[in-house]
Amino acid sequence: MTDLLTHALAGYVFATVAVWVTPLSRRHVPFAIAGAVLPDMAKVSLLVGSVRSTVWGVEVGWLALQTLGAALLASGVVALAVTRSERRPVFASLVGGTVVHITLDYFVVRAGGVSPPYLYPFTWAQLPSAGLYLSSDMWPAAVALAVAAVVWALDRRYRPTI
Repeated sequence: MTDLLTHALAGYVFATVAVWVTPLSRRHVPFAIAGAVLPDMAKVSLLVGSVRSTVWGVEVGWLALQTLGAALLASGVVALAVTRSERRPVFASLVGGTVVHITLDYFVVRAGGVSPPYLYPFTWAQLPSAGLYLSSDMWPAAVALAVAAVVWALDRRYRPTI
């Protein structure tokens, strides 16, 4: 799993380019960044000391937060908290950021050669890992930073004046 910075930068790049080619507004970019870091909420297991915990009498598997289903549910809850006219773009931004996150995680080298079932609840399939980089590699963050800097510069230069 790439680091949190890489996911946040990738979410920024995705959302900024989406603003250029879709009806999304720049105010939706932070939602895409939040969606891109949303699956890493599963890292709460590092704080609680276990992958499984009991919350209010219910056993919880924290790794379930890294699935598309959990991201869709969380995105839906957040979308309900905004005004009616903003719900669809906020939901789309959050889900788009999550898809970017999961896509980046498919490129991580896995010991067994397959990724976790990120697409649950749609399928339990554990797709093959692309095996492009280790989760401890620094170069994905450097690439993400360079691409984000280029996108930021292009966005600032060619932003229409309002």
